[in-house]
Amino acid sequence: MRGRSRFISDMAQMANGAATALGGLREEIDNIARQRTERSQNSRGLVTREEFDALQTRHEALVARVAVLESQLAKVNQPAGKAAAKKASPKKAPKKDGAKKA
Repeated sequence: MRGRSRFISDMAQMANGAATALGGLREEIDNIARQRTERSQNSRGLVTREEFDALQTRHEALVARVAVLESQLAKVNQPAGKAAAKKASPKKAPKKDGAKKA
């Protein structure tokens, strides 16, 4: 019995070692595949989802800021625009009827 128990124990240790080695091999293959995929995406000019979301959030913030600045600019230019229009076209003095003689 002792020999049989030792054989089973040795087989179990060998199986555990093989499983550990295969697990490490699987991780290595996953890393290689991920690196190749990233290289391929980078060469095509593609971005990751995280980068896209970050840029989209930044873009939305900039659009909102531009809208605020445009409204502030419109408020600042509005009174100046009306005043400039009044200065550009001064009221003409009324003509007298007697001034016209042919």
